[in-house]
Amino acid sequence: MSRHVTFMTIDDAGHYTPEQRAEIIAAYPEHEREARARGIPVLGSGRIFPVAEETIACEPFRLPRWWPRIGALDFGWDHPSAAVELAWDTEADVVYVAKAHRASQQTPAMQALALKAWGEWLPFAWPRDGRRETLEGAGVALAKQYAAHGLNMLTGHARFADGSVSVEAGLMDMLDRMQTGRLKVFSTLAAWFEEFRLYHRKDGQVVKLRDDLMAATRYRKLTLAYVSGAGTLPTTADGIWLIFARAGDKGADGLGSGDFTGPASSATDNIVTFAGTTGKAGKDSGVAVGSLVAGPASAAADNVATFNGTTGKVMKDSGVAVASLAPKASPALTGTPTAPTAAAGTNSTQIATTAYVDGTFAPKTSPTFTGTPAAPTAAPGTNTTQIATTGFVKAAIDVVLGGVSAAFDTLSEIAAAMMQKAVDNLGITAGFTSTAVNDGTKSTGTYTPSPLGGNLRYITNGGAFILAAPTQAGDYTMIVQVVNNVSAGAVAFTGFAMTPGGNALTTANGAKFNLYITKLNGIVSASIEALQ
Repeated sequence: MSRHVTFMTIDDAGHYTPEQRAEIIAAYPEHEREARARGIPVLGSGRIFPVAEETIACEPFRLPRWWPRIGALDFGWDHPSAAVELAWDTEADVVYVAKAHRASQQTPAMQALALKAWGEWLPFAWPRDGRRETLEGAGVALAKQYAAHGLNMLTGHARFADGSVSVEAGLMDMLDRMQTGRLKVFSTLAAWFEEFRLYHRKDGQVVKLRDDLMAATRYRKLTLAYVSGAGTLPTTADGIWLIFARAGDKGADGLGSGDFTGPASSATDNIVTFAGTTGKAGKDSGVAVGSLVAGPASAAADNVATFNGTTGKVMKDSGVAVASLAPKASPALTGTPTAPTAAAGTNSTQIATTAYVDGTFAPKTSPTFTGTPAAPTAAPGTNTTQIATTGFVKAAIDVVLGGVSAAFDTLSEIAAAMMQKAVDNLGITAGFTSTAVNDGTKSTGTYTPSPLGGNLRYITNGGAFILAAPTQAGDYTMIVQVVNNVSAGAVAFTGFAMTPGGNALTTANGAKFNLYITKLNGIVSASIEALQ
């Protein structure tokens, strides 16, 4: 009988939409998502590094030769001996695990032979048990045995600056770097990630099982000072210097290619620019060297350059200083700036000229704008040298008008309403006339008359509605004329001190009524007069 095992991930569950799969995965704790959704084994809640692999894994790349690098060893026999190579991007403060090696029952000679392939110059940190003497080494400490076989061992065991070797402190430093994106591991290091997944605690204690590469990586914190001088240049007393041959400047790989790679193909004599932000790959800019412009033999500092001729390849000094130009954002203009006058009533961000009120750069002194120049609209009431837009001017005029109707929003309309139209007396002492305001047809809802815009108003009764007492502040009288049409309905009153007295307000078609309203000392009263 044969056996067959099929592995499936959540992506194979075709009855879920991509959105549903993402929602299911997001519901799991972050460090359990790979196990639950992808089948990658982990040891649950006791995991020492509750971090998703994808947040620390990175694709391998060529290490810049100026980055400090160090090897770290963890000794073993039945349980494996392990080593990692670590590189430190000092500018971004990111540590990379670039190589990993693990082997059981290997003598120091065999281990050293494998690790020297990483570079005989590479210094190796080691734990304090490397001082232990072993029977196999005839009483010689482990660290000295590795050194005797040509591995570049540090003179002292790994430790913090204060001399301590706390395991928990090292683990917390690793976790802190993982969670802040400052510890990355090449994604090809399968053995490293295998230990990472299974590294856990039991009853609060670290389980010392298959943790050799984790231990070696932990020594990074304890040994960083040996490589970098804790962030400063090392000295001959406390540092290890990595020396490279200057001749040919062939880079750390010795192949002459260095870190820079160019495009697969390009045009002859085109300029090379960076492809991306890593600084390690180039591209064809598409700009030929021959297309570059030539500047004038001499020019004033900070003057604007313009084309000299029509070829587009020769420049000249325009004689215009950059400091004399006004930027688009918040320019501070001087002199007497001018602009086209907007049409009356324009309400926009267009600049308002004095006539309205009664290119890329512009010179600061007395610029003449064309088109529809715009500017930010100042807050109402602003009193500064800021340019006023048509919107600012319109808002200021609206404040003066105070919300009056369109029939009284000009001085001529106000004057005409105030003047007595008698042919023999045009003086204001003769009294006032007014034009009644048409409030339209009312057939439903609530109609609340207001004296604003005119105390004389009229409406058409086109259906049953509610007439509410005016609420405008102050004391005043109003007359509202009601004219019934064929659909006139019953009018209900609300808000009055009492139901308006006088004649009955019938619904007969064509009937007209005057509703006299008075507000005095906060009390609103009314009476009805039937006109026919």
